[in-house]
Amino acid sequence: MTAKRIDYIIIYSFLCASILSIAVIARMFAVTELKMDEFSGLMIFFVTCLLLGGFYFSFQSILNDCLLPVVERIFRKKHPHLEPEIVVEPLVETPQEQEQEEPAVLNYGEYKQAAQHKFAQEQAQTLEKVLSYTGQEMALYMTEKDLQQLCEHIRAFQFATEQECKQIKTPVTVDAKLKSIDLMHFGWNIGNQFKKSGIETATFIKYIFAKELKDSEISTIKRKLRAEGTCRIKLTEKLSANVRDF
Repeated sequence: MTAKRIDYIIIYSFLCASILSIAVIARMFAVTELKMDEFSGLMIFFVTCLLLGGFYFSFQSILNDCLLPVVERIFRKKHPHLEPEIVVEPLVETPQEQEQEEPAVLNYGEYKQAAQHKFAQEQAQTLEKVLSYTGQEMALYMTEKDLQQLCEHIRAFQFATEQECKQIKTPVTVDAKLKSIDLMHFGWNIGNQFKKSGIETATFIKYIFAKELKDSEISTIKRKLRAEGTCRIKLTEKLSANVRDF
């Protein structure tokens, strides 16, 4: 129990004792001198307690809110040299706080390396799905040599630009059963997995299937990548995850 709390207990004990004493005296005066009955005397006792308690708290409120600020202002005007000085201490970071902030900077390289590793894994998984799809879809319409060559071009296409696609010098040949619409659908299916633009995909299949698409301009191929019609290779949003090596 703190000293301040003990002081409050002592003060309010004296206050309550004083109020009760005055209330008892008022009751005795009402019963003996004014000849009132016991009930009236009891009521005078409670009313006296309430009035004295209310008077005390009202006086305390007036004293704290009105009188004390006025007295304080008058005292400061007469004795300005006694006004306490407020000292503002500069905020200094402790060594422990500085050490706690350092790991966020020190871990940057680890976070970056983890993100790069995750990105590389995702790209490798995407390439595996595309190569698996290529083998399953094109094996019936190409020789083994051409299929291997096509897969090599697809590996390069994953990160190739439009200009790099124009540098392809070794096109592949497919069976006559596949029409231009089939090749366009095939190109869109793999380009979509690599997040390629329409012009990049159109340029890639134009140079890969140079013989089959010799009569089609790149702009025409781009426009017809998702054309509808009779075909053997269907448009596919999501490729199978069944992985095979080619």
